[in-house]
Amino acid sequence: MIDGQGRLFGKVNVIDLGALVVTLLAIAIVFFFPTRSGGSLAQIGLGNTQQTVEIEMIARGVSTRSLDIFALGAQADVNVRNVPSGQVEVIGIEDVTKATPVVYPDGRLEMVPEELYRADVVVTLAATAQVASDGIILGNTKVKVGVGIEIETNDYLLRGTVMAVRAGSE
Repeated sequence: MIDGQGRLFGKVNVIDLGALVVTLLAIAIVFFFPTRSGGSLAQIGLGNTQQTVEIEMIARGVSTRSLDIFALGAQADVNVRNVPSGQVEVIGIEDVTKATPVVYPDGRLEMVPEELYRADVVVTLAATAQVASDGIILGNTKVKVGVGIEIETNDYLLRGTVMAVRAGSE
């Protein structure tokens, strides 16, 4: 069966045949055998659907004179966990800066920010992302409450934390 040169039936090298068997076995494992989640490795991601999602982030201590630079409808590049994850649209800005009540001598009461030129800002973002059974995936990164997120436009760079993630328009 095997001759002196290591060929099977004088035609096929035994080492080449072994390499072919290992390659075919690896392909069969990837495509046909299930993973712990129930699908094969080749099927992961097939059940995910693309939907519009809303992400709320909070950025504390933003140094700015005015919140006018945060334009609604602006397109921003987004990094989730320091991984570039595509683009989002800014759909909401809310100033949540702490304020202290101050009473003036004429009797009027006015709320004054605790720190001038420092703002706490809640930014609402909209994006198209994969909605899977175990969470929302933006780019190739899962987005969940508490995850670090960064958005950048031509006018600003904000680093903050995800406060809420909602699938679909609510």
